[in-house]
Amino acid sequence: MLSRIFSSHYSTRIGILTLVLVSTLAYYSLLQKSNESSCMMQVDPRRSSSENKTEILSKNRTKHLLEVNLTVEDKVVTKPSSDLVSVVQTQSPTTSKPLSDIPPDNISSTSPYSDLPVLELKPQEKYLPAMIKESDDIISLLPNQGFLPDYKSFCWNDLRGTFRCLPGAYIAGVLKCGTTDLYAKLEWHPDIVRPPAGKENMYWPRSRVGRKAGLTQEGHRPKETFEVYTDRMTPDDMKFRSNKDRAVILDGTPVLLEEHIGWGRRFPWANQPPYTNADLLHFVSPQAKIIAMVRDPTERLWSDYLYFRNGETRNPETFDKGVEDEITRFENCLQGDDLRSCCFSEQNSIKIQLSLGIYVCFIQDWVENFGENLLVITLEEYSLHMAGTLKRVFDFLEMGVDIERLETFLEGSQRENARREKDILQGEMLERTKIRLQEFYQPYNVMLARYLQDKKFLF
Repeated sequence: MLSRIFSSHYSTRIGILTLVLVSTLAYYSLLQKSNESSCMMQVDPRRSSSENKTEILSKNRTKHLLEVNLTVEDKVVTKPSSDLVSVVQTQSPTTSKPLSDIPPDNISSTSPYSDLPVLELKPQEKYLPAMIKESDDIISLLPNQGFLPDYKSFCWNDLRGTFRCLPGAYIAGVLKCGTTDLYAKLEWHPDIVRPPAGKENMYWPRSRVGRKAGLTQEGHRPKETFEVYTDRMTPDDMKFRSNKDRAVILDGTPVLLEEHIGWGRRFPWANQPPYTNADLLHFVSPQAKIIAMVRDPTERLWSDYLYFRNGETRNPETFDKGVEDEITRFENCLQGDDLRSCCFSEQNSIKIQLSLGIYVCFIQDWVENFGENLLVITLEEYSLHMAGTLKRVFDFLEMGVDIERLETFLEGSQRENARREKDILQGEMLERTKIRLQEFYQPYNVMLARYLQDKKFLF
């Protein structure tokens, strides 16, 4: 009798558990289908570009804000607790193949580097709620209904009726790669607008979070608000408004690509920035155009070393020693950490900015966020074919250009921010230093060429 009662009770419990399990699976199946269908929503190409811009902007911000609302309770993020979904894997919006899928002969079968092993570029792990929590003043000032549809740059009227703009395009870097000259040449076009604050505005990489006053100065510069930044970006003349459907405000901050001041102090629990300038800029204006300019990293480092003297004596011998010390430090870092963490390490030297020449470390963020809205050019191609390279940039910015008029302008122009006389007198770096740097950078140049599928980055 007892065995029958026990058997009946046990069968009932099994039946209930089975029913609960089936119901749960059915619920999650419906939830997954709902998520998939929402993720598969595409912007209708038949709609106007302004409608598309607003829709992309709305979806992008809503996604990140939902992540924060679901995962972060504290006002300031200090350390991700174990019950938070703290890691967000960013996905590339492009159709670029993984590095391992691109055979060496797609780059150059005759390249001296084609037999080098393929280095792994790992998927990036981000903690995007940290970005949102550091951006309260940005979020509160951005338009809820999107930007004004008839402006090519990103403009809006805030809640007080103040007219504000963000740049439509950025020259994001890299230092000592010709960005100053590129900016000056682009200004020839009547549709390029220099913001009232000038070419370089360090808001996104520096003043947004505050920073030290300078390498040789004491104190700390206070944080600059987003309101002040947009005040400095917004043209106040009628010429801009009358040309609003063509005019592009151009920000030429050359450290935007890679610099993240103070991330280690703000996020002591992280071994690399939990978010980057690319993540934040894409959150704010996902359709912005990004231009990156790079060059042979060995030559870039020598130019950088001579230019940023800070009152110190610099010569080929001190450069040689500094390079050797920094390569040793970087290689030691790789023994215990991954490439990305070592590239972003705040222990990297500011005198010998070695890791800045590992361009793939930093460009990856911009590719994954901006996709086809990112254009990467080299100083070498710009110097050899200036008119053709500038036309590519203008085409990228969707600006018409008369190539004959452009060539006439270039014939009478001079190079901006060329190497100074006192730097020229230093001569060139030692031959052994050049060979050491070329050996160091070779695999990373190949890595970049594979990632962007273009052999011009083999340098």
